[in-house]
Amino acid sequence: MWTSKLTLILVWALIVILNNFVSAANETSQSAREGKILSLFSIVQFRNSPCRSTSILTKGNGGNRNGTCFTTAECSERGGFASGTCASGFGVCCLFLVDTSGGSTNTNCSYIRNPGFPSAVADETAVTYTISKCSCNVCYLRLDFECFTILGAGQTDELDMGGDCTDQFTIGTVTNDNLPVICGQNTGQHMYVDMGTGCGNVVALNFAFNGASNERLWEIKATQIPCGSDYTPPDGCLQYHTELDGRFTTFNFLPTNDNHLAQQQYSICIRQEEGFCCIQYMVCNDVAETGMTLNTKAMEIPMMGFTDTYCSMDYVGIAGSGGVCNTAPGGALVSRYCGTKLNFVDMSKEHAPICDCTAPFAVEIRTDGISDVVGDTANTAKSRGICLEYTQIPC
Repeated sequence: MWTSKLTLILVWALIVILNNFVSAANETSQSAREGKILSLFSIVQFRNSPCRSTSILTKGNGGNRNGTCFTTAECSERGGFASGTCASGFGVCCLFLVDTSGGSTNTNCSYIRNPGFPSAVADETAVTYTISKCSCNVCYLRLDFECFTILGAGQTDELDMGGDCTDQFTIGTVTNDNLPVICGQNTGQHMYVDMGTGCGNVVALNFAFNGASNERLWEIKATQIPCGSDYTPPDGCLQYHTELDGRFTTFNFLPTNDNHLAQQQYSICIRQEEGFCCIQYMVCNDVAETGMTLNTKAMEIPMMGFTDTYCSMDYVGIAGSGGVCNTAPGGALVSRYCGTKLNFVDMSKEHAPICDCTAPFAVEIRTDGISDVVGDTANTAKSRGICLEYTQIPC
């Protein structure tokens, strides 16, 4: 009897020992599997680099919005939303949208939109936004106007107000740069804004309205640029073009029934590419009749182009330019152009190519706030501004 009980006790003890061994083995195996899984995900890392989302721009120039590559959790924590994948599927292309007045963002590549976008602003209340640095190493902000329509000057000539804005878009910075006040239609335009070197520096975007309108609509992409990067614009450049060829216009050139803007003083700069020594400028072929219309009352002679001393009110400045693309140009050079024809010869009646071989390359835009009138004669000609195409010329 005692032998039977002892045998049962020994069998029971052996079963307990075996169960504990199996459990320990299972736990070790599970820990190993979890360790492998954790190890796998711990080595999957990716940079928060730019990415192209699946979100399509509903207004303006079309195309897809740009985002930043984050994990799903990071995107949500930062207030963005996922739109497509990145990093071989381990990340999401995170979009950041600000569409409320008083809204703010400290994330690179954010989209600033009007309240109610893609519908137009329905009231006349001023709208403001604040952009903070995403890193202390940021020095510049690039604003791309994916779509931009507010009330413009409301006239086709400089007879009365001289191009004063009805609505106004202004930018506030701690650097106190003299950034132009703009209005009207500016889809496709861009600006570079100096944010300064302070970590806490911010930029304020301000819209002020004057009168009723059902067409106010905007979406502005705000991209932050690190200090010292190779795509930082030169000092004093409001706009910066980095291609071998392209085109640019003054603000509010798009509508055919409105004026160029008053009191504009800024530089459009072009990066010189290696092996290219000159830049040739021509009036845009598709708008040849109005593509050069600044100070159209110069010398009281219509439909002519003028240079230098005749251009003291509204003009395009291309210092050291002439009619020949040559690294050692001869003859007199020209620095200012105005009237209705772009030409290096005064009182010209035809457009002609202008060449600048004196780097760095910049085009100065200068307009005043005075009505374009000579003597007692009012100017009723259209003054849309400029539209120029540029091409870099090899050395």
